[in-house]
Amino acid sequence: MVKRSRKRSVEIKFFVTPKEKEELDARVKKTGLTRSEFLRRASTGAVIRAMPQVEIRELITELSHLGNNVNQIAHRTNMGYQHTVEFMFELKEEIYNLITDIRNEVIQ
Repeated sequence: MVKRSRKRSVEIKFFVTPKEKEELDARVKKTGLTRSEFLRRASTGAVIRAMPQVEIRELITELSHLGNNVNQIAHRTNMGYQHTVEFMFELKEEIYNLITDIRNEVIQ
């Protein structure tokens, strides 16, 4: 049997009540981290944030795609490519709609 070399070789065990374990597991689940990673971060005082909801992750992805489109437009504009006014207004409307969606999700 081959023994693995671990980056973290010191094991720490401690006791909690069933209620404390339940609360810890609930907090860990919200972050999407493993319990070990959650406890390591908590022990160093790192800020631990809850994982964004699916809807917010989808909005972030959409915003990222839109940002890529804006970058492509800027690149083409710098090369002398002319965009139509209609196209620019459509893009502006998409951006404003996305910002409104994000605000609505965050405020909820």
